Amino acid sequence: MANFNPFARRESHHRNTLIAYQVLSVLSWALVLVAGIYYSLHKPDDVKHGHNIWKQANRHPTPFSQNTTITGIYWILLLLSQVSYVWHFFSNNGTLVTSAANVASHFILNNLLVFAFIMLWVRNYFWPAEIILIIHVISQSSAYWTHRGSPPFVHWPAIAGPYAWSLTALFWNGAVAVHAHNLPSRIVANIFIWVIFLIGFVHIFTAKDYIFGYSLSILTLSLAVEQLAIKIIALQWIFAFVIFAVFFVGSLYVSSAAYTGRDLWLKRVVAPDSTTDREREPLLNNP
Repeated sequence: MANFNPFARRESHHRNTLIAYQVLSVLSWALVLVAGIYYSLHKPDDVKHGHNIWKQANRHPTPFSQNTTITGIYWILLLLSQVSYVWHFFSNNGTLVTSAANVASHFILNNLLVFAFIMLWVRNYFWPAEIILIIHVISQSSAYWTHRGSPPFVHWPAIAGPYAWSLTALFWNGAVAVHAHNLPSRIVANIFIWVIFLIGFVHIFTAKDYIFGYSLSILTLSLAVEQLAIKIIALQWIFAFVIFAVFFVGSLYVSSAAYTGRDLWLKRVVAPDSTTDREREPLLNNP
């Protein structure tokens, strides 16, 4: 059955499959880009009370609202990185092509889900949008754990970046859907924000994924800045800044350790070949 699973990791891909991935990846990415630009500037014409993406965000201040400028910059960087990802489909290096193709199905599905979310978000269909985000989180989580070890040019644009956004958007849109504007809802949000912390902590320190950590750092910073602007006398922005600091410092620590060839305990990681040679040395010295 693995041969029929488009989400499975493979050592190689048929030429026709690669062509399909090339075409669908470009088209789905363009779909998100066009919809994102259009609905950032215009509201939908087919509903009476629709709004563009950013006005919709500003109309519904919740304990999980993010700063539109910071999150907007995040999306610009993510979309640009996805251009690089798609470009690797056309590389002459077979290893790069295979790495990109292994997550292409997830990338295409991610784009379709983001497009669906945009269409629902600007039209005030928050509960259907929440279902889309739940599917998105599950899809990206599956891609994350199935394709661990993917090179950075694949991991951030196709997996970690969309995964981090879908996770924070799940709470943001959910808060809008339940009209979280009063004190009890803010108290509940003060608890639920630590779910984001727990998920991020596991991915950064257990999976040693600083790329995902940096992604969540940006989005939790966006959350902290917006919460401070919404309500100064509150715990949410304090918690968000603390979580941002832990994510950023933790990601910096993990990336520094990886760059210097050390584990999280700062012990130098010995290459397998070196270990084998060291184990053989006593045998070679025996008469």
